[in-house]
Amino acid sequence: MNGTNGVSRDDEGPTGMTAGGYAPDGYAQNGHVPGGHVPDGHAQDAHAQSGHTPDGELARMRAEIEGLRSWRAELEDLVKRFAQGVKRDQGEVEEILSEILGRLDAVEAGPAGRAAPVVPAGSAAGPGGPAHLPWSLRASEAEWRELADWLDWLGRHYAPQLHLRIWPCWPAHGGVVEELAALHAAWRAAQEADADPARAGSELAYWHQMWLWPTVERIRQHYMFSECETEHAADRPGRPTDPAALEARVAEAAAERRRQENERYAFFAEVPEGFTAERPDGLWRRAGDDWEYLSLLDWAWHPADAELPPPPEETLREIPAERADALAADRQGWVTYWARHADENDWRAGEGPTTVVRRRRSPERLYDEAYGVRDGWAPTASVYAFLDARPSNPPHLVEIDVQEAERLLRSLRGVTGATEL
Repeated sequence: MNGTNGVSRDDEGPTGMTAGGYAPDGYAQNGHVPGGHVPDGHAQDAHAQSGHTPDGELARMRAEIEGLRSWRAELEDLVKRFAQGVKRDQGEVEEILSEILGRLDAVEAGPAGRAAPVVPAGSAAGPGGPAHLPWSLRASEAEWRELADWLDWLGRHYAPQLHLRIWPCWPAHGGVVEELAALHAAWRAAQEADADPARAGSELAYWHQMWLWPTVERIRQHYMFSECETEHAADRPGRPTDPAALEARVAEAAAERRRQENERYAFFAEVPEGFTAERPDGLWRRAGDDWEYLSLLDWAWHPADAELPPPPEETLREIPAERADALAADRQGWVTYWARHADENDWRAGEGPTTVVRRRRSPERLYDEAYGVRDGWAPTASVYAFLDARPSNPPHLVEIDVQEAERLLRSLRGVTGATEL
């Protein structure tokens, strides 16, 4: 007897059958359960009748697995080729960038000991002149000769077809000179890179493909140089930029920048007692909770802080952005000028002024200046001494406009434009 359920092995029926006539899990060995039904088609007879033998099912699964393996191998190959293509393209981009940077470094740095460039009139770097001079104006005589020797060697060594040759008059063609100088600089950079065993050959091969022949073809195709085969033909320079069109475009761009910036702000005129919205004491703007003031010292906007908070709300008048721009642009409108006399007695006696003084009431501080004999505008206490009228003999100031201040300084100091801000 089974000690767990009280049924003995002797009570079992035919092999695999329990005493009640049921096989384990309710399946008969012959595929039938009591009642004559085949559960879920899992009996062996049912498999045989339907043609799905275990061997056939296994073969079908193996075929499907092989198909999946083939598809996976194909997918892996596609992914691998895609990755290789991306890596190759990335490598080409990196090579191009490296070549360009090397070319620029070589052009800008040049050899040590370069002589100071000769700057023609109207071309000086600095205010009113270009920030960078072309190679032809930066190069020393030695660099010119080096470029000429290299081009002569190039012509002998490569001996290109007639339509690709560089004619001897190349130094007389400004654009051609710049192209050839850049080509030479790129060649030097490729030569230096070629010294690296890991990169040997690749940089020079790239120079031939990307720089040498495209540059030569571009020179022959786009410059008047192509007319110099038998004798030199001078360049016919393009027409200069229309200064009026340039000035108008620059002004339009500046106005558009201001308009876009002004959209972020609300503008306010500071109008304490004694001032009007037409001629305020200060100019402020706000973006959200952040305030800024227009400094009358450097004419730039600065953020307010704990030491210089915005003025009381009752002294502020909101104004349109266009009006704020106009006030900011009118710098002289923020300045008070005086003719300075030695003292009141001299003024009453008809003595002329000694100089001109002025005051700017900037939000961060008052700034008083007097025009000196040699130093131009310099800080002064004259305005404070006059307005506070100390017992001592203060200077006497007579308020004037900017035009009178300019006239006086021209008369007293022989200068013009001294009132410009």
